[in-house]
Amino acid sequence: MQYFLNSKNIRSWLVTRHAQELLVVFSIQAFSLLAAVAISLIITNLLGAAAYGVFSYGFSWVNLLAVFSCMGFEQLALKEIPTYQAQGRKDLMHGYFRYATKKILLISVIVSILLFLISWLLQQPDDNLLRTGFWLAIPVLPVIAMINLRLSWLRSFHLNSLSQFPDKLIRPLVFLVMLLIAFLIYGRELNIFMVIIMSGISIIVALAVGNYFVQKKVLSTVAEVIPLFEKQKWTKIAFSLLMVNGIYFYLSQLQILMLGSFKGAVETGIFAIASRLSDLEGYMLFALNVVLAPIISRLFAEEKMAELQSVITRTLWFGFLFSLPVIISFLLLPSFFLGFFGDEFGSGRNALIVLTLSQVVNFATGSVGYMLTMTGHHKTAIQLLVLTAALTTLLSFLLIPAFGINGAAVSAAVNNIVLNVLMAIAVYKKTGINSTLLRFR
Repeated sequence: MQYFLNSKNIRSWLVTRHAQELLVVFSIQAFSLLAAVAISLIITNLLGAAAYGVFSYGFSWVNLLAVFSCMGFEQLALKEIPTYQAQGRKDLMHGYFRYATKKILLISVIVSILLFLISWLLQQPDDNLLRTGFWLAIPVLPVIAMINLRLSWLRSFHLNSLSQFPDKLIRPLVFLVMLLIAFLIYGRELNIFMVIIMSGISIIVALAVGNYFVQKKVLSTVAEVIPLFEKQKWTKIAFSLLMVNGIYFYLSQLQILMLGSFKGAVETGIFAIASRLSDLEGYMLFALNVVLAPIISRLFAEEKMAELQSVITRTLWFGFLFSLPVIISFLLLPSFFLGFFGDEFGSGRNALIVLTLSQVVNFATGSVGYMLTMTGHHKTAIQLLVLTAALTTLLSFLLIPAFGINGAAVSAAVNNIVLNVLMAIAVYKKTGINSTLLRFR
């Protein structure tokens, strides 16, 4: 066993372009994180756990279905556009941009309409607060789908920091400013439905800013080229990528959706805060994935396996060390951090500990999902995801009605551990790359 943890390795890695870009992306992520925590603190302290549960439940549904509405075409960009660039195929790039935009816009609008009609006809969820908040969130589903799609184009052009700017900086900043202004105007009369509408407006602003960057940096490079379409090929590959990304996102939202259905708004809000805090540990890993996805695809295609191994191992170690203080803090003082959101959130203490421990496993195994999908092993990723999704769904149905928040935390932790360990093993078998914090010889 060999550890890639010494001052020489750290210094040599920090001067690389990958490291510098990662630091910029992480800085944007850090701002987004701080703004999200501030927003959560304002909502929970002013309106309580039930209100935050309404907010989380509505946007969990909308974000989940926005991912499925993209049909995998946002992930397709990360895989195919770098290849088209290397081949000089601007015609295919232009064709993909046109086809993906029309397809995803149409699908997301149809999904939004169907979602509202089903909820209205069945009057689901039963809780009136949850249902009304859900209806108010639905109109931004196509907007979120277009953000996911078009910002992935910036990532495919290796404009990673720019791709994060609209959604991770502009959106939370606009939302936070609107929230503070609304509080100054309405005070205690502020309600969760006004908050949901303000969140929707911030999402629309983010799309407008993102579209400006996409037009200037991406679409302008192919504007004069006659588009060429490979619809059948794109749809086939995109579907495989949809299965991977869609199931990932389903698993990330499953517990909140089931808590809302079985336990109501209060427990949903408490778990959502515990989950948001545990996500703080994984923000660096998310930043790593933003930078690494197109790099993995390129280095693997060029068969530069030694360089790929070095980039993955050193980058992961840097991210883990950066996140370690947060992990230790949440394990030692869970009640202290939950207390900032209000007294009723103290019941999420055990959930936060369990979720934090599972994040350690998540970090230890690395960017396993991208390692499989960006190297062409979609089927293996899908098989493991379907298996884990079935297990996690079953656990959630068994544990959440009986144990509420703690049951949700256990099912989420089991999902994290089982999925990441199995994928890390698969990555090593399929590619020979060790995606974990440790390298074994």
